[in-house]
Amino acid sequence: MTTQSFVEKLSAAIQRNETLLCVGLDPDPFQFSEHFPPRIDAAALFDWGRRLIEQTADLVCCYKPNIAFYEQFGLDGLAALQQTIAAVPDDIPVLLDAKRGDIGSTAAAYARAAFEVWGADAVTVNPYLGRDGVAPFLAYPGKTAFVLCYTSNPSAAEIQEFGGEERLFERIIRQAQNWGNANQIGFVVGATQPQALARVREVMAGQPHWILAPGVGTQGGDLLAALAAGLDPEGSGLIVPVSRSVIYAEQPRQATLKLREQIKVARQEARGGGLGFRPAATVYVPPGPAAFAPDHLDLILQLHEVGCVQFGQFTLASGRQSPVYLDLRRITASPALVRLATQAYAALLHPLKFDHIAAVPYAALTLGTAVALALDKPLIYPRKEVKAYGTGRSIEGVFQAGDKVVVIEDLVTSGGSVIKSIEQLAAAGLQVRDVAVLIDREQGGAETLAAKGYRLHAALKMTDILATLQESGRISAAERVQVEQYLRGQ
Repeated sequence: MTTQSFVEKLSAAIQRNETLLCVGLDPDPFQFSEHFPPRIDAAALFDWGRRLIEQTADLVCCYKPNIAFYEQFGLDGLAALQQTIAAVPDDIPVLLDAKRGDIGSTAAAYARAAFEVWGADAVTVNPYLGRDGVAPFLAYPGKTAFVLCYTSNPSAAEIQEFGGEERLFERIIRQAQNWGNANQIGFVVGATQPQALARVREVMAGQPHWILAPGVGTQGGDLLAALAAGLDPEGSGLIVPVSRSVIYAEQPRQATLKLREQIKVARQEARGGGLGFRPAATVYVPPGPAAFAPDHLDLILQLHEVGCVQFGQFTLASGRQSPVYLDLRRITASPALVRLATQAYAALLHPLKFDHIAAVPYAALTLGTAVALALDKPLIYPRKEVKAYGTGRSIEGVFQAGDKVVVIEDLVTSGGSVIKSIEQLAAAGLQVRDVAVLIDREQGGAETLAAKGYRLHAALKMTDILATLQESGRISAAERVQVEQYLRGQ
């Protein structure tokens, strides 16, 4: 009996199950304890994985167990990994996420473990050591090595975009294509980097290497943008792995079904030209509600990491003391965070009808520009100080009286500053109905705006931010209670 290769299994599963979706198996009882029994052993880990496979096997093209999540449990974890891979139906390939990278006999040992011991059909590898570190994985007929190219983590650009005319990730593509054929070599390019996905396709120059595009879901990757940039001309060539948003969903099968349908629609549009593939130089976010559906966990955690949300004792402009301070101007310190914030705003604005985006200066100007680019809408903004020279305009941009405007602000507290900007826009004959903010501090802003006839749309509420930061171990329960009491005016 001839054993099918990874690519053969993958292609057959894609056609049979009508999907590019790959489910990542990342057992994490430390963060998602409600999904596991109190005692974690090999049986518990295997039972968790087996149930997920049984619920999703007819909906996926591949499974991607991450070896680190099994190794952390020692021998129990490794036994569970072997049993879990063995439980995957024979006609669905297994891609072991191990990111191995070494030379000579060490790389050969890693390859032997991945393919002979664990029984994987493919594995992720690190190209930093050059051809030597990848060659042993290519010695196994029918197996595929996915080379790290442009990863989905926020700081990837610090290393992977290094270089002048040829950036590091581009160099990896050009070199690795010579290490093996399209059945032996694939590439890992994060779904959080659609511009890199498009560039990788361009550098490949038509060669049909598969791309593994992690980052959709909790990492904030835009599914439709990734598909638009990464699919080949046949509407294939891309594997979309999703882990936490499926495996820890209340109903994993339903979550998988939903993602499969989104991918199916996008592939159909791609074949008909509906997604409008763009050159790599263009950062493209295609239209459609699913394009702007970020998971807000990463957004909240990155806001905290960058210092946009700080805890302590602060004196506000009003002179009042506050246990929390929001400084959303710091968003610009992280391009990845700007992308997440842009997606959050775009999700709010997508169902609204408007002609222009009006950004309230100054903190919202950067965000307003990013959202205007993402939605392909013109930007205007009311000036804080009217020009005493030139045109003397109080509102910058091109518009006509009667145009409909949605106002973007970074956050809302009492709503007073937003009302002032709206009045300035209304005085110029512009129609305003909706206000979108990244954060509602929940201190009366929504009520103030509603009393004036305006609707507030907030991506995040302060209470949600506090709950997420406590659950993630970033703040204590006491800090959360203190801030909540302050917000309620107690």
